[in-house]
Amino acid sequence: MRMIMKLIRCILVTTLLSLLLTGCWGAREIEHMIYVNTLGVDYVNNKVVVYIQMVNFSGIAKKESGQAQEQKTNIGKAEGDSFDTAIFNLYASSPQRIVWSNVKTIVFSESALKNSVINQVLDVWDRYYEFRYTVWTMATKEPMDKVLNTASISNLSAIYSQLNNPIRTYEQNSIIAPLYLYKFIWKWKEKGETVLLPYLEIVSGWTDNKKPSPNISMSGICFLDNHKFRGCLESKDILGIRWVEKKTIRTPLILKDEKTVKALMVMNKIKSSIRPKLIHGKPVFDIKVSMQATLPELNTSFHKSKLEMQAIKEIKNQIMETYLKGLDMDVDVYGLSGILYRKIPNAWHNLSTKDRIPLDQSSIDQIDIKVNLISGGISKMK
Repeated sequence: MRMIMKLIRCILVTTLLSLLLTGCWGAREIEHMIYVNTLGVDYVNNKVVVYIQMVNFSGIAKKESGQAQEQKTNIGKAEGDSFDTAIFNLYASSPQRIVWSNVKTIVFSESALKNSVINQVLDVWDRYYEFRYTVWTMATKEPMDKVLNTASISNLSAIYSQLNNPIRTYEQNSIIAPLYLYKFIWKWKEKGETVLLPYLEIVSGWTDNKKPSPNISMSGICFLDNHKFRGCLESKDILGIRWVEKKTIRTPLILKDEKTVKALMVMNKIKSSIRPKLIHGKPVFDIKVSMQATLPELNTSFHKSKLEMQAIKEIKNQIMETYLKGLDMDVDVYGLSGILYRKIPNAWHNLSTKDRIPLDQSSIDQIDIKVNLISGGISKMK
């Protein structure tokens, strides 16, 4: 009897283990699927063109010897009459199932921005369960295939490039703030808001084994409002934005005369506010910014207070110069219309035309800057 019971137990255990193992038979191996890392969206000859940059897991893993494997950049491309049609044409030519849950970045070409392809992309994004909203959103004036084919240096995976991980560079040098898709959507749909979309360029200056190795860099901002593309400005023209950007962490300020650099200050702990008010029925805005500063480079003899005053003057100039550059393009670079909409909604409704308020040079009333130089060679200053 005991032998029969043991035999029955063995049969039950074997059957149970077999049932558990069958649960894995339908699973797909990781190498049997295509994981999209970056999605590029272009518009050429009245067709939407999509590009996908695929994750190369071999570039992340290490060999037993500790050396990284050779990097490979794989790009897929398809076109269609709409964004969704292009995606399905991509499926038709794909050797394996395409997985969208790992997308880290969307890059729009300037042509796609001008031809309202964004609305198609957002509509599909809202409907398909694999897409996420915590992906970086960028633009480019470069050919899309060149941007996605730009290799990382030192055998780094594309996952760690500025294209897919811009926040690390921004923490060290806060000039152009990266933009998540969910914030893009909010500003795209909200009344009075301006979307500040970073744009990418391929830059030289890097080498890999003594060979030129072009790299990706955020080189400016494209502006969109009221579901329209307004234009782009280079980084040298948008230096004022960083002083009112809440995400700014650490940014340099160069003080110079016509030919030479007098000092370089590094600004941090930046706090800013923009407050609207009405003067004779016209909306105007006061900008306040405070920050701490360190001094890694000083090429002249300046007292601490004089350095602070020079910095205040330069920051005020940058804020106004960026604002005026925006006015030349009919762009509200600081989102003043949106601030009035949230703070004094009745005034916004009375003054706005097509969800925009009229702005001119006098719309910024006061700019109050406070700089506290706390360290970095202060003891050496006379």
